[in-house]
Order: sequence, then structure tokens, then C-alpha cells
Amino acid sequence: MKTEQIKRIKFIGFFIFLLVATQSCVVSSLNPLYTNTDRIHLDELNGVWQGNEKDQYIIKTIVDSSDLRIKAKLDTRSSFGSDEIDHDNIKKKLKEIEKKLDAKVKIPKVNKYYQITMITEKDTSVFDGRLSNLGGHYFMDLIPNDKHVEDKISGSFIAGMLVTTHGFFKIDIKDDELVVNTIENDDFEDLIENKRVRIEYVERDNGVIITAKTEDIQKFLIKFADSKMFNDPDEALILKRIK
Repeated sequence: MKTEQIKRIKFIGFFIFLLVATQSCVVSSLNPLYTNTDRIHLDELNGVWQGNEKDQYIIKTIVDSSDLRIKAKLDTRSSFGSDEIDHDNIKKKLKEIEKKLDAKVKIPKVNKYYQITMITEKDTSVFDGRLSNLGGHYFMDLIPNDKHVEDKISGSFIAGMLVTTHGFFKIDIKDDELVVNTIENDDFEDLIENKRVRIEYVERDNGVIITAKTEDIQKFLIKFADSKMFNDPDEALILKRIK
């Protein structure tokens, strides 16, 4: 397989469905690599990035405010209680609710995630990404965007049989450049054969899917974050900011 093809797969080939055969040559995971305690969000990732093949990656921040809206409605109902109108009391309660919402809005790093749209000559794909700081290294967890997948396979009989896997990528930010690395099947199999790692996984067609718990995935990534497989300039996907 050509190097440029491998680099492209590094960003889109990870998102294999467990029951669908693929040609992916990289490792994915059944469980996410992040938790709410290690998740972070860097706004500098927002923008339009371009690879060597002229593929474009549009990254934008999405704020999931659904929890806040639900909480606000509950606070409003519980605060006003009776049907009797007391305008002064209503004003007071509204100010209390605004303070609560202001406090909540400052918290939700975990309520932010990235929507990543990849545009190629042949197709457009959309993914949801969540960034973690693991041992001082940035790792991105990516899964296909639910709505995008639904639109792609709407009406298909296989829709209810698909299980999404997580792709994970080590991200290095260098000014207006993103360097993206991850694990290929060969590298992972070498680790297993040489007994350098013990982690639960299954082999599916041409792919490897890690089935371990999130905690074990994080330990694995931290242990090898400085290794060549996560820092090989010849294998890395390099994206340049264009906007």
C-alpha cells in the first residue's frame, strides 16, 4: 500500500464497524480512550486544515448545552411552584437561575467536542472528536458522527447491526501544523509477539480491535506515547492550516 494512502487511512480508516469487513491497516478500539477527568478542549484546533493530497479537514467546536437547558427548565418549575403570580418573586428567582447558569457555563469542558468534516475528491465524511491529555500527550478519540452515518445508511437492513469503534490519534500541535500519528496493525502485533504489552483485543479481517477497558487503553497509550510508532515523521499525517 502506498505511503500517501496509508496516511489518509490514518485519519479515516480507523472507523471500522465491528460487523463489516474493511481494508483498514490500523488499530481501533471498542471503548473510548477518554474520561471526563482527562478530557480537555483546545480551541486552536478549530479551522480548516489540508493534507498533502489536498484533502481538507474542517474542525469546529460543538457545545452540547442540552444538559444546561434541561436543568434550567427544572430549576424554573421547582422555583415558581404555585400558579399564584408574584412578580417580585419571579424577578428574584430569575436572577438566581441566571447565576446558576453562569456558573454552569464556566464548567463544561466535557460538554465541548469537535466536529471534523473530511472533504476529498470522492466523498465527504463527518466525525466527532474528543481530546484527552494523557501523561502530557494529546490523544484524539474519533467516532463517526451519528447523523452522518444515519444519512449514509438510511433504510439499510444492516443499520441496526453496526457497532461503532473508536479511532485514536496522537496529536502534536506545531504553530499552524498538526502532526497526526497512530498505531498500525503490524506495530501492534510486534508488541504482542515480543510480550511488550498485554491488552485485550480481537482480530477482525485485516484489522485489530482493542477490547480492553478505557483505563487499560490509557495506560497503553501513555506507555508508548514517546515510542517511534507515535512519532515517526515518515508515517505521520501532516496537516497545514489554511484558514
